[in-house]
Amino acid sequence: MILSYLFQKPNKNIVGLFAVCLLSACQSINYAQPKQIDGATLRSDGSEIHWSLSGHNIRKKNKVLLIAQGSGCAPARTSQNISMMAQIVPEFSVLTIEKYGVTPTGRDKAPTAPCSEEFVNNHTISQSVHDAKSVFKDIGKRGFWNGETVLFGGSEGGAVVSILSHALPETSATVVLSTGTGLTMAEFFPMVVPPDFAEEMKEIFEEIRLNPAAKGMAAGNSYEWWRDILDRRLSDELLKSKTPILLVHGVNDKSAPVEAARATQQAFISAGKRQQLTYWEMKDRDHQMNDLQGNPHMQAVLADVVTWINHQ
Repeated sequence: MILSYLFQKPNKNIVGLFAVCLLSACQSINYAQPKQIDGATLRSDGSEIHWSLSGHNIRKKNKVLLIAQGSGCAPARTSQNISMMAQIVPEFSVLTIEKYGVTPTGRDKAPTAPCSEEFVNNHTISQSVHDAKSVFKDIGKRGFWNGETVLFGGSEGGAVVSILSHALPETSATVVLSTGTGLTMAEFFPMVVPPDFAEEMKEIFEEIRLNPAAKGMAAGNSYEWWRDILDRRLSDELLKSKTPILLVHGVNDKSAPVEAARATQQAFISAGKRQQLTYWEMKDRDHQMNDLQGNPHMQAVLADVVTWINHQ
């Protein structure tokens, strides 16, 4: 679930910095297209959840593919990979939902640029899950959704759809890409960072656990973000789902180790749910589905994912 990141010298406030690409800020998209609806749903605190629904025959009730993006605070609609996925699923309306504090056009900066105070103070995986449920309820009332849903998420987005796979009853299939599902964040974080950085973060993790009121930033995320996900095993969430699940993971993933995906596969086998999980372990692929020479293969992977979805 951790994306590739750039490390800075640790200090008391920020001990690392996440750089974002997978299913987040890679390339601008023209979102002023006629086959797209941009909307907003109110949260209980009065803030707005911005979302976009695109696809053919968008003005009628369609089945919806939710694409949940990875880490960071760039608008979902600026993702090249989301755009790529949307173009190869014409039978779906594609839904993207902006995170708390993110507006569709409010941030056109480098992926490592600072995020808004609203985002830092409020964004968590659980918040994204809650927002998604609210948006689905809203688009259903507006007549844009026929009740059938497929979930797709990469990296942090994979965490969101892992929880939604059982929290959203209308889900018919779930795809999780490059996400550390079978190990908790606390377990796999030391596997993907330098040892001295892991030790410093271990101390911060203990502070986060022992002091619910503690606030701060660590590795580019708020203490509340870490508190929400740190000890959560996403394979446990997936095991609660009754939908077919596709798990895709690269052997050379340096951000979410392949051992986490293998642990999820074993968890389903142990639970007697082997047939529910389809696991694709991609040789010579990293977190973003590039090979060892840096050549991209995401488009081919997404095409295979769509084929799998269409057979469910």
